[in-house]
Amino acid sequence: MSERPAITTLLDSMARGDSDAQGKLYELVYDELKRIARSTIRKSAGSLTLNPSTLVHEAYLRLSASSGGDLNDSNHFYSLLARAMRQVIIDAGRARATGKRGEGVVRVELTEALAAQDQSLEHLLFVDQSLRELEAVDVQLAELVELHFFGGMAFVDIARLRGVNERTIRRHWDTARAFLLAHMPGAS
Repeated sequence: MSERPAITTLLDSMARGDSDAQGKLYELVYDELKRIARSTIRKSAGSLTLNPSTLVHEAYLRLSASSGGDLNDSNHFYSLLARAMRQVIIDAGRARATGKRGEGVVRVELTEALAAQDQSLEHLLFVDQSLRELEAVDVQLAELVELHFFGGMAFVDIARLRGVNERTIRRHWDTARAFLLAHMPGAS
């Protein structure tokens, strides 16, 4: 993720009204966003009907529509993008669940590996519900979960993004994961 200074420069240009900056930004981050989207879709165990390109495009459109040019730096950009991907995935899951009207819903428990492969959409919906509860308690921990779980970012990249060491991020992840495990539907 060596493009971070360039992202911040392009975001500044966008804020100043440079009409070409948004296109340049999209070109700069597109490959990284597709990598993140592939990782996120892989976690859904094939239950997501979105392809990586669609997920990237939908998330980027939501980000563009909601930010209104108020993106401060690469940290803010990736945080909001992870949130936009989460919204796209959760909306797809809700639409799918609504279509089924609960038919075939299986109770899914969170295992030790929160971000393990083979996550169903129902599981992602449970994580989203618990994440909303975490966000009410600690916004920074909720953002960490979004970046890692929904944004597909490695701990080392999140540490670099936040300007802290990786051990701090892992400690915060353990705290967030414990909270989510305790607040998952069906947890005792």
